[in-house]
Amino acid sequence: MAVTTPAASGAAPANWTTRAIAVVALCFAINMADGIDVTILSFIAPRIQSDWAIGADTMGTLFSAGLLGMAIGGMFIAPLADRFGRRRIILAALALMSCGMLASGFVETVSQLFALRVLVGAGIGTVLAAMAALASESAPDRHRNLAVGLVQAGYPFAAVFTGLIVARLLPVYGWHALLVGAGAITVVLFPLAWVLLSDAVPQSHDGEVRQAGVASLFSPLLRARTLALWGAVFFGLMVLYFIVSWITKLAIEAGLSETDGIYAGALYNLGAFTGTVTMSLLAVRLPLGKLVPAMLCGAAAAMLWFGSVPMGVAATMGTAFLIGVLLQGGYNGVWPLAAGTYPSPVRATGIGWAIGIGRSGAIVGPWAGGQLMAAKVALPVLFAAYCVPLLACAVCAFMVQRLSGEVGGAK
Repeated sequence: MAVTTPAASGAAPANWTTRAIAVVALCFAINMADGIDVTILSFIAPRIQSDWAIGADTMGTLFSAGLLGMAIGGMFIAPLADRFGRRRIILAALALMSCGMLASGFVETVSQLFALRVLVGAGIGTVLAAMAALASESAPDRHRNLAVGLVQAGYPFAAVFTGLIVARLLPVYGWHALLVGAGAITVVLFPLAWVLLSDAVPQSHDGEVRQAGVASLFSPLLRARTLALWGAVFFGLMVLYFIVSWITKLAIEAGLSETDGIYAGALYNLGAFTGTVTMSLLAVRLPLGKLVPAMLCGAAAAMLWFGSVPMGVAATMGTAFLIGVLLQGGYNGVWPLAAGTYPSPVRATGIGWAIGIGRSGAIVGPWAGGQLMAAKVALPVLFAAYCVPLLACAVCAFMVQRLSGEVGGAK
């Protein structure tokens, strides 16, 4: 039997309960699966390029395929969680992810892999929105930012081990087998979600279920918040997915071997996990509207250093770690902001559309990076170009907090 969460009544628990902890832990585990499914492509990208004799521009298109799927899932599937409940939509998303990843292990052409990455992305975009809403509604009000932030930490946490495992197994088993293994991990989470999650539909305080849909995001109360949030996720994901998609390749361009490049990618994700956990803990006491911009500005400085200063292997890996701490740690603070921006009955819709809009930036980021790299643009210029949208993300995040306040419309 599915477990009923506090979100069923639209009210958060006063204190942490065993049930709430279990639900947030499940969301963390599902986000780990997301991290594996997304980042594995960046780790195996050099081998795919070699096996299929494709250039950076074509590989950039494959990266963008998953992001296109995330936009579809976030904008058109995730909002159904406000209508039919979190459980059904999360289960459907896990099914899409599992089928897409397992089938990816048997692809023979670029077009086949492109189509399956869209399918996997649709599942990921859906589950990201539904989980952020669910974690926010399951945690006590005072720890809402902590819960949503810790759930986001599952993504880089899994990516760390994905990089380490890929570095060891890729030369032995090849990338097809690794994609099948990633799909199997997602399959394991399905029965856990089936048991733990509730069929309840989010309700307002008066018990009425509101299904205003996308139009409600542009009500007088929410319009400015929505636009600022969309700006933050668009610019943030433009930079983040450029780094996530190309970190291994960029490290190799900076002078590392293929194996060391994969380890650099793993260290980036270790930094991302460290930064996300740190941000989540600090968010209990510090306003996210100041914490997030500060971390993102620091990330811009670290990126400029990485692209401009010749370094040895250890220093290159250390800088990759620092970029992960500041960039993904800072950006993941946007999602607690998003959860606090919208009331429960439209929270999945609001977060889902933010994910969808953001994915348009995420599509542009890796694609543009692939084009610039194919054009042999110097690394200092490449990284400087991506600092501009990163600073724009910082400004938008500040505005989201300022417009929403500490509690916004989330109660």
